[in-house]
Amino acid sequence: MSGPQRDPKGKSARAGRGTRAGLRVLEHVTEVTAGGGELADVLQRVVEVIARQTEMDVCSVYLLDPRAARLTLWATTGLDRSAIGKVTMAVGEGLTGMVIEKGEPVLVVDALTHPRYKYFPETGEERYHSFAGFPVLDRDDPIGVLVVQTLRRRRFTPNETRLLRAIAGRLASVIVTARLVEEVRSKEQERREYRRQLADATRRLEEAEQTIGAPRLVPSRARRQARLNGLAAAPGFGHGRAHVLRPPVSFDAVEERHTTKRASEQKRLARAVQAAREEIEGLKEGLAARLPEFDGAIFDAHRLMLEDQGFLDKIEALIREGLVAESALKRVVDEYVQTFAGMEDEYLRERGHDVKDVGLRLLRNLLGVEEHRRAVAADSVLVAEEVTLSDLVLIDHQHLRGIVLATGGVTSHATILAKSFEIPTVVGAEDAPEVVSEGDLLLVDGNAGVVFVNPPSDVQREYDRLAREYRAFNRELDALHDLPAETTDAHRVRLFANIGLVADLPFVHRHGADGVGLYRTEFPFLTYREFPDEEEQHQLYVRVVKGLDGLPITIRTLDVGADKYPSYLHMHHEENPFLGWRSIRVSLEQPETFKVQLRAILRAAIHGPVRIMLPMISSVEEVRRAKEHVEEVKDELRRQGRPFEPNVPIGMMVEVPSAVTMATSLVREVDFVSIGTNDLIQYLLAVDRNNHKVASLYEPLHPAVLAAIQHTVQAAKGAGKWVGICGEMASDPVCSLVLLGMGLDDLSMGSFFIPVIKRIVRSVSTTEVRALARDLLSLSTVKEVKGHLFDGMKSLGIIELMEMYH
Repeated sequence: MSGPQRDPKGKSARAGRGTRAGLRVLEHVTEVTAGGGELADVLQRVVEVIARQTEMDVCSVYLLDPRAARLTLWATTGLDRSAIGKVTMAVGEGLTGMVIEKGEPVLVVDALTHPRYKYFPETGEERYHSFAGFPVLDRDDPIGVLVVQTLRRRRFTPNETRLLRAIAGRLASVIVTARLVEEVRSKEQERREYRRQLADATRRLEEAEQTIGAPRLVPSRARRQARLNGLAAAPGFGHGRAHVLRPPVSFDAVEERHTTKRASEQKRLARAVQAAREEIEGLKEGLAARLPEFDGAIFDAHRLMLEDQGFLDKIEALIREGLVAESALKRVVDEYVQTFAGMEDEYLRERGHDVKDVGLRLLRNLLGVEEHRRAVAADSVLVAEEVTLSDLVLIDHQHLRGIVLATGGVTSHATILAKSFEIPTVVGAEDAPEVVSEGDLLLVDGNAGVVFVNPPSDVQREYDRLAREYRAFNRELDALHDLPAETTDAHRVRLFANIGLVADLPFVHRHGADGVGLYRTEFPFLTYREFPDEEEQHQLYVRVVKGLDGLPITIRTLDVGADKYPSYLHMHHEENPFLGWRSIRVSLEQPETFKVQLRAILRAAIHGPVRIMLPMISSVEEVRRAKEHVEEVKDELRRQGRPFEPNVPIGMMVEVPSAVTMATSLVREVDFVSIGTNDLIQYLLAVDRNNHKVASLYEPLHPAVLAAIQHTVQAAKGAGKWVGICGEMASDPVCSLVLLGMGLDDLSMGSFFIPVIKRIVRSVSTTEVRALARDLLSLSTVKEVKGHLFDGMKSLGIIELMEMYH
């Protein structure tokens, strides 16, 4: 037995208690609304009851003006009451607006760090962290939002979520009833005025339509309005005309036809096979030029399939029986796909997709449909069921303002490319191919995962306003491009970029990075079907180093394991892979493959300033063994007479508690240190941030995390070594102030965030932020840290900048 058995009766009793408690809350809500009165008074009584009965620190109600598409605070307890009626936001703003956009609850463990968080100084809400917003619906139409907030980071339980949903439903009837009463009480003159305005609006609409004339220039179908919900895959928002990508051919349209001209059909098949081979070679070259991290071997596999005599013999046999080439091809491809689909091995199942791709390529050539680079008009939004590697090569991304996919995930190849090109992307919008027509106007919100189809004018105006503000903010940041990240008292900090693809390089330059602080080398290892050899790695690293035009780059050695395993490693199952065989442990146990990567890096280092960084170091022994391999590689290269850079600095990442504890000893073994906060926080607090039950405990500003960072910084400084940080904390404006005050030499982040962090650095003095950091390090709770930090941000004038950033 692995542990105590659960008592089903106990579980039932707990569920019963939760149900009864929920009913009591609903009864209290009903009681306070029974007295009637003005709507504002009723709502105020409701929020006070909800907060008291559910033990929430804040409860608020926002009502929606559908015509203006704006939400206004009508009642609150916990926030400053003077903010009622003053705090207003568009539906495209803030987490509360996101509830209306999505039409479903929004639950956030730490609202302050969410990209949609909007700060309202008049509410005093900066001390509240967890956020839960529930749409108040009248017959599926949104009329408001019920919001609860808590001081501490926490995840709302399913019982709480169900209860608050039910309360939101009760609120809807309260609001509708109160508004009906107000309407009945309104004067007849007001009703007549409303009817007159409505008649005027109708007449103007008819006059406008007559001016346009008939037939109308835009088909009625193209003017259909809709909102699609999906997954936010690449941030930002853009708008443009829909370019719907549809497959040029499909087996669904192929019927079984017969012919007596068997020799002619066999010749057609041979020509189609040859044309497909030539296309595949061209695609492989195009992919290598555009995205060298992807494994070109996938196209080799397609080419080999076209040379597989068994595959071709089956098609030819059916042609000899009298089928036309298209029909024979369809029957064989269907047979292969069904066979692979029934296999248990995942790799073999995926081979079915390869067969279908090859089959469609042959079908297109049989039908005489040419494959060509897909022209995309300026300011287009690409809409598709899915995007293949071939599509990535053939589509010109320069004109794309957004991407909307019906399928796919946030880690798909298309998503990775979209992020690299900074194209707002929404995936998982299932109805997109059916709802969207060519030429429709689309608004893509890659932050919220929402797509508006032919949006109404008020929504379009609001996004236009956001775009203007965003452009103005970026123009202000662009003025800082060539200026150093230097405090007001002349302390210089280097702002580096994190990259993983060659396609990331233009954005390193665009956003004014001082270099690359973290180059993740895993991507080709994860996409290649075999371990990439020395030449493949060397060519890739040379391209990256040269692409930086002399800026420094820190290359992290292979960091696989946990949730990132190449298929060719054939990993055995691990109960806890995050504490298992990963990162430097894999490299040290496979020294030959580790040395292949080291050789490639050292050879590439002759083209620019390169540093090597070792991931997940937990002991001095690991550093020494890795350095021994580096020296062995240097000796091998000398004997072979191959040029390389012998003086490449060797550094390490601090990501585990033992590295923090041993920091004084470890820093003596390396040339530099970089703190990887993502893993460090998980290991230090024993929290898996992907586990919803404990994710609320993942806290970058936890006193233990701050103490670990400070200890590491002091150890490095004491040894005369530079120390940086390359986790997500570096890109968080709130955390960046603390890191700056702790004395970090450099911060490395996604290049997109560099201008904002530079603006913050140039807005404060070292003296001020060091004093702030010293105060924070003396505090004992997250609540105290965040409260004091926000007070400090107010005194430094950073709050306004934070609002613009979000």
